[in-house]
Amino acid sequence: MNTGWEKIMRNEKRCRVIIVGGGPAGSLTALFLLRERPDLAGNILILEAKKFPREKICGGGVSGRVTRRLRELGLNLDALPRVPLKGFTICYQDSRYRPEFGNRDCFVVRRSVLDDFLLRAAADGGAEVRFTPAVGACREGRGVRVMAGDGSLYRAEVLVGADGVNGKSREWFGVSRRGGKTLLLQVDAPFPEEAADLQDSLVLDFTPPRFGIRGYVWFFPSLNEEGERVVNAGITGGDFSRGTARRLRECFHAVLRGHPEMAAAFHQPSFRAYPERRFTPFQRFCVERVVYVGEQLGVDPFTGEGLAVCADSAAAAAGCIARALEEGDFSFREYAAEVRRSPFFPLYLIGTTYWPQSEWGRTCFLLSMSTRLPPGGKMNVIDYYAGVFSGRIPGEELYALRFWRTVLRDAAAVLPRWLASSRRYEN
Repeated sequence: MNTGWEKIMRNEKRCRVIIVGGGPAGSLTALFLLRERPDLAGNILILEAKKFPREKICGGGVSGRVTRRLRELGLNLDALPRVPLKGFTICYQDSRYRPEFGNRDCFVVRRSVLDDFLLRAAADGGAEVRFTPAVGACREGRGVRVMAGDGSLYRAEVLVGADGVNGKSREWFGVSRRGGKTLLLQVDAPFPEEAADLQDSLVLDFTPPRFGIRGYVWFFPSLNEEGERVVNAGITGGDFSRGTARRLRECFHAVLRGHPEMAAAFHQPSFRAYPERRFTPFQRFCVERVVYVGEQLGVDPFTGEGLAVCADSAAAAAGCIARALEEGDFSFREYAAEVRRSPFFPLYLIGTTYWPQSEWGRTCFLLSMSTRLPPGGKMNVIDYYAGVFSGRIPGEELYALRFWRTVLRDAAAVLPRWLASSRRYEN
């Protein structure tokens, strides 16, 4: 006599790759994999818990490096409603520095629009999309079995964990998380036309460390769901503890006093909170037959950018999966090294050095050094950062001797002034 479980086993649906999560990381993994192996059309299944288009709380900044990845896939971005960007405005207390990107490949987009665009592209390319959550999975025999929320059972040779910062796919396989989890607050407001810096630039204010917040305040020119101009603003860097949201709100308003042109727009902001996890190279990127991509790996701890990690890890995962399906080795032992060689990684190394400060409240030496007006029209550290962010400068330039000469030059110029300000602080 057959049990109910045996009936399910007989009716399980089979494919070659299951992707848990239909956000940018999952969609891009499918797209890169279909580019590598067009014969997999109809054999890639994306399980997504929510109907698209779905709201995504996010600033929506897209770097030029991500734009380059999208163009690699032949995606036409012309139909996307977006705000093109010219550069950054980097702020620290009263200081301002405005590096330009050197191209127009960076933009801000509503994430609900971008995510829907990418998932539709994956479906058009040959991936099957089912709007049902994956509720559990296990390795068994020569594959992976996945149970969906509607009771369906699926079997594949590979599972891709693309279910984001709160996803459960790591827990299913006993893979621990690394990287600190942070709380962010975000709000949209009417666009302040008098804000000159905001017309075509990202405004990033790194004053919060003076208030004990390891993050920054941002103001992005953006669009709302109706396509109207708004300013998207928020603050990063809160830890997960009681009272953090209140401290973030207080810090935001303290920093806002340095931006009087924005003050009217954020008189009584209605913030929304969401979590992020910082990327770290000291984590498990995969286990047998399972790879993790996107926010399962984390975001850039300096800027909070997650789309570059999504795009680069998706491309690396797709290459490893294509080789595994051909060669039969599903250990993915090369995947972690490929992620660490990805274009986002040099910026991760540079950006992550900004946060370990000797004492909160002091003048930030690294920021003072990096935003110093360079002599003779030369580049400084943030100019390099902007160029790599936009894709104009290869990330490998940050490993080059001339970049480190720039670091030493600016450090030597700023160090005496910084030491003097530190002594005043101590006194």
